Amino acid sequence: MILLLNAAVMPAEGHYTLKQISQDEFRTVLRDAAASDNFQSYIGYPETARLLEELTGVEIEVSRKQATLAVGDVMLIMKLRHRVADLSTKMALAPSINDFEFYRCDWQPLTKREIQE
Repeated sequence: MILLLNAAVMPAEGHYTLKQISQDEFRTVLRDAAASDNFQSYIGYPETARLLEELTGVEIEVSRKQATLAVGDVMLIMKLRHRVADLSTKMALAPSINDFEFYRCDWQPLTKREIQE
């Protein structure tokens, strides 16, 4: 499953590999996942969802649910290039697609041995 996120988070113990990817690669992976109904949106902001829809042509659900991972899941992450300094202005921002960076994050759970340590 492809999990679509608007922040780089680590929702479970394990090993993460984060790699920056191009907008084109992000678009391709998301379109392929959508074509096979193999993605879940955890995009929490309507404006971010709208920008992703414009970029990919894929309908993006706005969801504030907590992401959970299963073996084989991959996270596609669209995150702002900069942190918002004043949180009171966060919702008033009107970012463009060029204000974001794109990442692919692969995850592996801890081994039984690592859990026991």
